[in-house]
Amino acid sequence: MQIKFSNKRFFLYFSILIIFLYSLLFGSCKFSQSKKAHEGFNPRQGVYYSLFVRSFADSNGDGIGDFNGIAQNLDYLSSLGISGIWLLPIYPSHSYHGYDVDNYYDVNPEYGSMEDFENLVSQCHERGIAVMLDITFNHSSVHNEWFVASKNPTDPHRNWYKWLSSDEAAHRLNQKIWGHALWNECNGSYYSGEFYDGMPDYNLDCKELREELKRVLAFWIDKGVSGFRFDAAGHIYDKIKMPEGFSDSIQSSVGFWKEISEFVKQRSPESYCVAEVWDKSGIRAQFLTGLESVFHFDIGDTYIQNILTTKNAGNNKLAHVLENDYTACSSFNPNFIDAPFLTNHDQARAASLIKGGAEPLKVAAGMYILTQGIPFIYYGEELGMKSGARDESKRTPFLWSNTQDGKKAKIPNFQTTWASDDDSVYNAKTEGVKQQEKDKNSLLNYYKRLVAFRNACPAFKGKLTAFDTGNKSLCTWIMSHQEKNAFVVHNISETEQEVSLPEGYSYTSAFCSKPVKDNKNGSVVLQPMSTAVFCK
Repeated sequence: MQIKFSNKRFFLYFSILIIFLYSLLFGSCKFSQSKKAHEGFNPRQGVYYSLFVRSFADSNGDGIGDFNGIAQNLDYLSSLGISGIWLLPIYPSHSYHGYDVDNYYDVNPEYGSMEDFENLVSQCHERGIAVMLDITFNHSSVHNEWFVASKNPTDPHRNWYKWLSSDEAAHRLNQKIWGHALWNECNGSYYSGEFYDGMPDYNLDCKELREELKRVLAFWIDKGVSGFRFDAAGHIYDKIKMPEGFSDSIQSSVGFWKEISEFVKQRSPESYCVAEVWDKSGIRAQFLTGLESVFHFDIGDTYIQNILTTKNAGNNKLAHVLENDYTACSSFNPNFIDAPFLTNHDQARAASLIKGGAEPLKVAAGMYILTQGIPFIYYGEELGMKSGARDESKRTPFLWSNTQDGKKAKIPNFQTTWASDDDSVYNAKTEGVKQQEKDKNSLLNYYKRLVAFRNACPAFKGKLTAFDTGNKSLCTWIMSHQEKNAFVVHNISETEQEVSLPEGYSYTSAFCSKPVKDNKNGSVVLQPMSTAVFCK
């Protein structure tokens, strides 16, 4: 049958066809670009950089860091040799820190637009830098529309949170935690807020909520995000907020995280996720049944700081603690990835606790970066930034330049200014990027050298084994990957120390913070407060 078309109808159908073809070609463009961007780099190796957007780089002069500020300073991040950035919460929030999320599907307008975020991710990928988002599934904000809706006992969101009636017998409504009430009255009922009343706890037994949280993850993965840092992962089934008689905190938590981890892997096989389980090493290890990586708490704030303060390595204690922890973790997950760090956003900065200036801080850097897994550098750590006890002082503006030069200096480009003078005073004498980049012996330039070496040495893709010398001034271990091996030595004393190299290792150091002397007798001498690596 022959069909006749008028010119008007022909152009109508032709236009529809063009629109259809355009949608096929470009409708999935963002997803295709995101997947393509992942080619050529591996989010599951290297060194990550923990970054508080509010404090890092201000691109528009309002005093608050933003996505464009980060994007415009990727040269700096690339110079550090990092493979990924972990962004502390970027979502709309009523707090400065963002851990009480108002909306999981949007970005904090103070940090820029969603388009700005997408541009940042794209530019990071072009440089081989993965982007990890901080996300909390333990609680939301009281301003989140899910919680607002849950105040109505008949609303479907009611079961998304932990609500109790006033006559609840299975819980103690007067329960206290960390000095505040756990259960908070609202409209004649009570909701739990383990961290505070502005962070209502989720009911993670709710299947509908779990599916929604997966949609949140999928949303960000489709934006090109390469992984997540799960906040408060060890608290989701804390016994204190569960009914009396409940005793399956770890088992229930592991079950939830296993479900979440498997979803992320199915959606993005190359992704890397790490969880905050701030607990004893034995507890952290058990969580690895459902997670591939948890932060290695205690390495920095307990062992490294103590060793460098006392200048006593004991019987190579750090190496044995690490080795024992790895063994425990492997028993629950043979493929776990360790995540060592010196300090984080909840801890006093190392430079405030380790005295002696840049030299011991250089040794401290090697003591966590030259280990197994994926180390995390907390922003400003490479500058020796300091802090007080308040959380705000631990998250103060990154120092692009030292403006404390005796004059009322102009605010440096990209410098954020949101923090109070009381919280920023700790860094009045800390040198910024501009100053340290000019000094070849600065802490910043040492971090660059150290990370570059780690990235180039295949042995650090492998496993750590303690190697004892019997010298209490030395921390020593061997890193091995396939047939590549590296002997790591830290002299934590203020005097020279001699060490005999294991058989087969080259007397020419592959890396050293200070020149090493070869004794020509099978041993070498390390200078005070120094690190060296020998390979075979």
